[in-house]
Amino acid sequence: MHRRFAVMAMVALAVGLAAGPASGQGTSSGIRGTVVDAAGPLPGAQVLAVNVASGFQYGAVADVDGSFKLSGLAPGTYEVKVSSQTYAEQSVRVQVLLGQDAQVSFTLSPTEVFMGDVTVVGETTKLLIDTRSPVVSTNVTTQQIEALPQNNRNFLSFAQLAPGVLFTDNTDAAGQEFRSGGSNPKQVNVFVDGLSYKNDIIKGGAFMQDSSKGNPFPQNAVQEYQVLTQNYKAEYEKSAAAVITAVTKSGGNDFHGEAFWLFQNEGMVEQDDFAEARGDAKGSYDRNQYGLAFGGPIIKDKLHFFLSWERNDRENVASVYHGSSWDIAPDNVIAILDGYETGTLPAPLLSDLFFGKLSWQPGASQTVDLSYHRRDEDETRGFGGQTTEQAGENLLVTTDAATLRHQAVLGDDTLNEASLMWQELGWANAAVNPGTPQQNYVNLLTIGSKVYNQDLSQDRIGFRDDLSFFFDGWGSHALKAGVVANWMDYSLTKAAYQYPYYEFRQNEDWQFPYLARYGFGDPALSFSNEQYGLFIQDDWRITSNFTLNVGVRWDYETNMLNNDWVTPADVVSGLENSCRTYDPPVGGQANWCIDEIFDPNDYISTGNNRSSYSNMYQPRLGFTWDIGGNAKTVLYGGWGLYYDRVTLNDIYDEQFRHSWKQYTFCFTMDGTQPDGCSVPAVMWDPSYLTAEGLDGLIASGQTPGPEVFLLANDTKPPRTTQWTVGLRQQMGDWLGGLSYASVEGDNGMAWSFGTLPPGTDFNNRWGGWIGIPNYGFIMRSYDVRTTEYDAFYLTLDRPYTRDAKWGVNFVYTYADAWQNASLDEGVAFAFDYIPTDWPMFPGNADEKHRFVASGTVGLPYNLQLSSIITLGAGFPWSYTDCLAGWDRCVWHPNGGRPPKQSFLGINEFAYRSVDLRLQWDTTLGGNTNLALIGEGFNILDYANDSCFDGWAGAPGEPNPRFGMPNCQYNTRRWQVGARFSF
Repeated sequence: MHRRFAVMAMVALAVGLAAGPASGQGTSSGIRGTVVDAAGPLPGAQVLAVNVASGFQYGAVADVDGSFKLSGLAPGTYEVKVSSQTYAEQSVRVQVLLGQDAQVSFTLSPTEVFMGDVTVVGETTKLLIDTRSPVVSTNVTTQQIEALPQNNRNFLSFAQLAPGVLFTDNTDAAGQEFRSGGSNPKQVNVFVDGLSYKNDIIKGGAFMQDSSKGNPFPQNAVQEYQVLTQNYKAEYEKSAAAVITAVTKSGGNDFHGEAFWLFQNEGMVEQDDFAEARGDAKGSYDRNQYGLAFGGPIIKDKLHFFLSWERNDRENVASVYHGSSWDIAPDNVIAILDGYETGTLPAPLLSDLFFGKLSWQPGASQTVDLSYHRRDEDETRGFGGQTTEQAGENLLVTTDAATLRHQAVLGDDTLNEASLMWQELGWANAAVNPGTPQQNYVNLLTIGSKVYNQDLSQDRIGFRDDLSFFFDGWGSHALKAGVVANWMDYSLTKAAYQYPYYEFRQNEDWQFPYLARYGFGDPALSFSNEQYGLFIQDDWRITSNFTLNVGVRWDYETNMLNNDWVTPADVVSGLENSCRTYDPPVGGQANWCIDEIFDPNDYISTGNNRSSYSNMYQPRLGFTWDIGGNAKTVLYGGWGLYYDRVTLNDIYDEQFRHSWKQYTFCFTMDGTQPDGCSVPAVMWDPSYLTAEGLDGLIASGQTPGPEVFLLANDTKPPRTTQWTVGLRQQMGDWLGGLSYASVEGDNGMAWSFGTLPPGTDFNNRWGGWIGIPNYGFIMRSYDVRTTEYDAFYLTLDRPYTRDAKWGVNFVYTYADAWQNASLDEGVAFAFDYIPTDWPMFPGNADEKHRFVASGTVGLPYNLQLSSIITLGAGFPWSYTDCLAGWDRCVWHPNGGRPPKQSFLGINEFAYRSVDLRLQWDTTLGGNTNLALIGEGFNILDYANDSCFDGWAGAPGEPNPRFGMPNCQYNTRRWQVGARFSF
C-alpha cells in the first residue's frame, strides 16, 4: 500500500505540473463550427458560451476560415454570444446534451445571429442534436428523469429508452441491471462523472448490483446521462456491451433546492393471481422514498456547491408457500414442515444515498470538480417461494467514492481532461438466523439457516488523463489520446456451506437426503491487481459532409487471473499420474490417463508461469455521411472490437476450494447410486444430519475430497465484435432512425467436466471421469462460450421543449439472440453437454420484439401527464422432455416461449405495462413551487406471467401443467408523492 500511495503522489504531482487533474471521458460536450456573414468567413470573430446556471465561461476565436471550437462544455443551457469587428454582439440560447459534439454554422447580421447546418428543436432555448455521430446512443435528459413515471428511483431504469437495451422488467427482482447485444449483464459498464463503477468481482456489471433491489446512486444528483448501445469510441474501457455515462448536478449562481416524498403501501399493490388463488393475506407493507437536494454559490461565477441525500425505507413483502408436491408428501414430512410460516411476509430494505460536489472555475475555459458519493443499503431477503423466512439473509451493499476532476483549454487547439479517483465497493450477505443446518425439501419447503455467507470488497485508486488536439490537414481532425491506470485491491470471504446443507426429494419419498454439502477452513482470499489502458482516436472530417472516426485501444491487467496462485503438489501429482481402466473401452481405448486427455501444464500454476493477457487490442472504426450537408439525412455505421474482463468470482474456486474445504456427499439406503449426484454414495445414517456426523464421515475417508477447479493458464477475457449501419432523418421537430446492429461475442468462460476421455457416452458423463487421490469431482475452465445477436432498431423522437410543452419517444427493437454452453449469468457451469460439444440455443435475452413509448404533455390547470408503455415478446425458458422414455430424455435450453397476449389487437406480447404519472404544480410565492404527484404502474393490470413449468412429463405421463406459469410480476400498483422546490 505504501508503494501505491507513493506512485499516486508522483502521478498527482506530474499532472499538477502539466495541466492539472480533470474530467474523465463522457462528462462533457462541445460546439464546433464556423462564423460567417453574407460575404463569407469572419476570421477573428469572438464566440463565448456562458453557462446560464453557473456563469462559467468558455471562449474561442474564429480562425482564418471562420472555424471555431468550444470544447469541454458541461452539458446544460448556454447563452452563446458571437461578435466581430464588423458586427455588434448577438446571442442565442442553446441546450447542449451530454456527450454530443454539435456542428453549427453561425451567420451574423446587423440584428441577429442565425444557426445553420445543425439539427435544432425549440424556439426560446434551442436544443442542439448531434445527428452526425457513428455511435448508437440515446440521451436521457433531466426532463425525462424528473417527469416520467418510475416505480423505484433507480436512475439506470431509464436505459430502457435506448434501442437494444434491456433493463430488469420486474421492479421487485433481486438484481436491477441492464444488458444489451445478447451479452451477459456482466459486460456493461457505468461511468459517473468519468469514474468507472465497473464491478470486477460478481455479476451485475456495475455498482455491485448483483441481487440488489436498491438504487446505486441518488437520482436527485443525476443531471442527465447517455446510453451508448454499441460502436462507442476507443476512449471507453472495460465493457463489451452497453455503456452508461452520467454527469451529476452542480450548484449555480442562485440557491436552489428540493425535497421530495413518494409513498406506497399494501393497499396500493395488487396481489398476483396465484397469491389470490392460494388465499394469501396481504402482509403489512409500506415504502417511503424521500430526499433532499440543495445547491448554490460560494463565490458567484466562480465556486459553487451541491448536496443531495435520498432514502428508500421499504417494508417489502415475500410470499412463502408450499411447493407443487405438497399434496402428495408423506404425513411424517408434513409434520416436520407444517409449523413453518407461509403467506406474505415482510422483508425490509433501508437504503441511504449521499452525494456532494464542489465546482470551481479558476479561469476562463478551465474547471475543477471535487465530488463524493456514499451508499448504505441493508435488506432482509433470501426467502420466498418454497424458502422459509428462517433461511433469510441480510444483504449489505456499500459504496464510498471520491473524484477530483480538472479540465483546461490550452490555447486554441488543445483540451486536457484528467481525473484522480478513489472508490470502495462492498457487497456482503449473512444469515439472519445462523447456526442451523439447511434442509431443502424439493417442491415442498426449505427450512434452516442460509448456508452460504459472503463478504466481498473492491478498492480502486485511479488516474486518467485525456488530451485532445484540433487541427487541419487533409480535412479537419479532432485527435484524442488518453491513458487510464487503476490500482485495485480485492478481498473476498465466502463461507460456503458453513452450516450443512441437505437436499430431500420425491425419488426417496423425502425420507432422507440424497445429497449434502458441507464446508470448513479459511474462507478469505485477497490479492491486488493493476489495470492500464491506452487509446488514440481521430474524428477526421474529410469533407464538409463526410467524417471518418478511427481509433484503437489497448488494455492490460497485471493480475486478472490471480497469477500468484500455486497449484498444490498433490493436485499436480494427481494430474500427472492418475489413470483409469474402462470396461467397456471408451473411445476405442480401455486405459486412459489424465495427461492423455489434456496437458496438465496448461492448468498448473507455479506462481510465475501464468502470463497476463496482453493482446487486448481493440480497433474501432466509424463513419457518418451527411447526405445533404445540412444534418437532416445522415447515413452512419461502425465496426469494432470490445474487450471486457474475467470476473473474479468466476475463477475464485480455483484457490478457494483448497483453503475452504467443501465436500459433497451422496447418500443411499439400498446401495445404489442416486441419480443426479456426482460422487459415490455412502449408506445413510441419521447421525449425518449434523456437522459432527459429517466430520466423522470425512475422517473415515468414505467420501471423496473437495472438488478441483482447473483454470486454464491462457484464459482470455470475453470480447465482442460489433458492427452497425443506420440512417437518421430529421422531419421538422421529429428525428427518426433505422439501423441494423450485429454483435458476436466470444471467449466467454464456463466450467465443465475436466477429465472425461474423448468418446465418453453422454449418459455416462457423471460417472466416467478420472479422479485423483484425496479429491472429488474435477472441473476445467473453457473460454469458448459464444453469443450471436442481430437486431433492427427503429426510433422516432420529438424532444420535449418548454415552448411546445410536450415530447414523445418511440423505440422498437426486433432482435434474434443466441448463446451456447450455459444458461448461467454468474459463475457459469456447462454440464448438459460433453465439452466442448456445445450447440447454440436461444439466448437468455432472446426477445423478438420490444417496444417502449414514453412521453410528457403539459395540460391546463398546471397539470402535466407523462407515460411509459412497455411491450415485450417475453424471454425464453427451459424444459425437460422425457415422454419418449427415461433413456431418451431431452433438455431444451430456452426452448419454451411464454404465451402471447394482445395489446391493441396485436398478439405478440408476453410482457405489457402501461405506466402513467400525473403532476399538479402550484407556485407558493416567488420561485417556491409545490408539486403533487400521482403514479400508476401497469394500470390496466395485465398479467405478466413467469415461472413456467419446465417438466414436459415422464413416459406415458404428460404433465398437464407443462408450460403453465406459477408466478407473476409487476402487478398493478399506485404511488403518491409531493415535491417542494425553490
